[in-house]
Amino acid sequence: MSRFLKSMIVLLAIVAMATPVMAEDMLSLGGQMRVRGWYVGDFDGSVGGSDSTNTWLDQRLRIGGKFSIADGVSVTFRTDVTEKNWGDGGNTYGAGRLPQDGMQWDRAHMDLTFDTFSLRAGQQYIQFGQNTPFNAQDAGFKIATKGAVPVTAFFMLADDNGTYADGFYYGANVGFGADAVKGNFYVVGQSKVSNSDENVYLIGADTTFNMDAFKLVAELDFFTGDANATTDAFGTQLFLDGSMSADAMTFGAQLFYALGDTDDAQYDVLGNDFNGWDPLFAHGTGLDDEQIMLGRPYTFFGSGAGVVAGRIYVDTKVSDAVNLGASISYLEPEEDAVTDADSAMTVAVGMKYAVMSNTSLGVLVEYIDIDEPEVDADFAAGVGLFVNF
Repeated sequence: MSRFLKSMIVLLAIVAMATPVMAEDMLSLGGQMRVRGWYVGDFDGSVGGSDSTNTWLDQRLRIGGKFSIADGVSVTFRTDVTEKNWGDGGNTYGAGRLPQDGMQWDRAHMDLTFDTFSLRAGQQYIQFGQNTPFNAQDAGFKIATKGAVPVTAFFMLADDNGTYADGFYYGANVGFGADAVKGNFYVVGQSKVSNSDENVYLIGADTTFNMDAFKLVAELDFFTGDANATTDAFGTQLFLDGSMSADAMTFGAQLFYALGDTDDAQYDVLGNDFNGWDPLFAHGTGLDDEQIMLGRPYTFFGSGAGVVAGRIYVDTKVSDAVNLGASISYLEPEEDAVTDADSAMTVAVGMKYAVMSNTSLGVLVEYIDIDEPEVDADFAAGVGLFVNF
């Protein structure tokens, strides 16, 4: 064997051993695998259009990673694999066998961090407000400044020369406060996403008072603009959440208010609402905001009805492995002319159990009773096994 060939073999061996070390230093990974089961007892025919009981299972493998390429330079990705209901596939060997059948890339962006600001470009998730009056996952740019008063500005292209020409989101957020009191002012615009004449604006503010055992969250959001060529957009909504912690238990009360209107088009969120928001059933089980979600309380009785609602909740850590939660809420429409319902009540009970290290079992039971002619109560439940890595 020639000296040159021996040298090449040694060099290739060194590169082969060094590459995994370099990749490990550069790449960090994380994610979650989940398998969940659902039950919806439909007593009034609202699910599926007829009286029925629905049961199903689903799964998802989520993998996310970050390439730390250089000082201040990184690339982030996240993908969901086999995010489908069991049996819902067209493949002989199970759902998700092809990329277009149960797999999606929902994050793919670069981050450039400078001394006074940072730039993010690519497909990303952006949220403003505590109750997410704007949240979207789409392709765009985001610039965030550093300092005592951080400012974030963004632009997202929702539809490029599509059905309604160029649809896009844009906006800015200004943070304020420190220590016990923090908050945000934000303005967001949504143009030509729902139709060619849509130009809707969100103006809002949120603040958080965190005083050891007591915490208060407040948010006010106002929507205005043109829903289409003939209809104005409207939306005024208030959210208050006061909680007190004692030992391993947290007690809280929430208020939800949304103005009703019989003529205009109600907006309670801008963006594509990727993350959703289901506060009436939220107990940290990993099952709210998902397949049996009730959704945002501001449109509980339908668009334009508005709402006046209150919720009382308690969450407690029973042991190192078990967390329990329960809540009850009462809702009434703000504008009676828009709906036949007089009121509604919801009850939720949830549990999260640490089965093993990084492994948890979540259980959530939901009950909804709407005081409306020919509408009976609905019962739903979910159970999920989650492994985080």
